[in-house]
Amino acid sequence: MRPVLLALLLVLAAGTVPAAEPFRLPVGARVTATAGNGEGWSVTGEVDAPLVQARARLLSAVTAADWTFLHEIPLGRRNERRLLAFRRGAYELTVMVWRVSVDRSGFSYGLSGKRGQGEK
Repeated sequence: MRPVLLALLLVLAAGTVPAAEPFRLPVGARVTATAGNGEGWSVTGEVDAPLVQARARLLSAVTAADWTFLHEIPLGRRNERRLLAFRRGAYELTVMVWRVSVDRSGFSYGLSGKRGQGEK
């Protein structure tokens, strides 16, 4: 009976909205601000690591939560900011990571609803 219940729960969970926290923050990361409206960047924070390490930690944390990495877009003249795009089911997650100082980086992330919503 338990395997049937587990299978049912997995099927139901596949069609639901991701949890409020789409992934577990990596070690050394902390949230500094949240936006409760569900639009744009919903969480902003800092990681106690240089940009390259912070990017790697965030990428690892997000993919560990079953998000599929889609692509990366470097931003700025010296590529001091990075946009990372992920997908899980019908949802997309965008993570931006940037250099704050030599040993600290900032990050923000936001979820977009089901693909196709709001498109005309």
